[in-house]
Amino acid sequence: MVSAARVDPGFSHRSWSIAHAGRSDCLCFFVADGVASLVPEDGESMELMGPAVVWIPLPTNGVVRMDAGSSGFTFSAAEEFVWRTVGDSVLAADMRAMMDQLVIATAEDVLPVIDELWTSFAGIVREVRVQQPGANAITGFHLGVILLHLWRSRGAAVAHGGGATTIQRFRQLVELHFREGLGVEDYARSLNVTRSHLHEACMRLAGQTPLAIIHARLIEEARTRLEQTDMSVEQVGYSLGFRDPAYFNRFFRRLTGQTPGAFRKSAFASAPAPESASFAAWP
Repeated sequence: MVSAARVDPGFSHRSWSIAHAGRSDCLCFFVADGVASLVPEDGESMELMGPAVVWIPLPTNGVVRMDAGSSGFTFSAAEEFVWRTVGDSVLAADMRAMMDQLVIATAEDVLPVIDELWTSFAGIVREVRVQQPGANAITGFHLGVILLHLWRSRGAAVAHGGGATTIQRFRQLVELHFREGLGVEDYARSLNVTRSHLHEACMRLAGQTPLAIIHARLIEEARTRLEQTDMSVEQVGYSLGFRDPAYFNRFFRRLTGQTPGAFRKSAFASAPAPESASFAAWP
């Protein structure tokens, strides 16, 4: 249910595919030293300067790359095992919400607890390799420590409010312009901030890249129009700024796992049948 490995410094870069298809586990990377990059499919690359911890939930597609000379740890854990680790604690709801998002703890968050994180990542690698009695329990303990530190780092960012105004204004602009095909650079320019500042604000406060937020709004609107209007799939795509129907189909399927047509069919199939009117007999 868990696999893990230590990443020692090497003379060339190393890459890990995080393709979603057929994957039922969550991924976590600890960049203890050096530089790594997270490259989501059809998204903007994010450079991570160690020390940093990255939590990658389902569904996510892309590649993680660690540069030559970088070191750290990586593990994957079955979603069932992760949820069982969190259990029903008082923090469970908050932590589960966090685990559904891409979470990045930067050096500011990691340095104060780097020894604890190192111990927990190394402990998971050891337990997976040795497989002694009680290995799952000890692995779950170390996983819980890592998740708690990730939750703390994300909670602290929200509490301090860094970038809160930026992301609030960004969401307002997305609501106004998401159908127009604007890029992240366009939104940053409208907000009078740099692209990197907008990216940092979104990651720290929403756990998502600006592009992911834009795409999520498009998907939400596409679902609504597919369910509630008689527009063809092609018309729905055009109304949301997609000039190529094939690209709209690929975009929708990549983010939802279904084509727009299949989603509409399943939505109609699961909709409750209208109640038939009944009339009392005349006396």
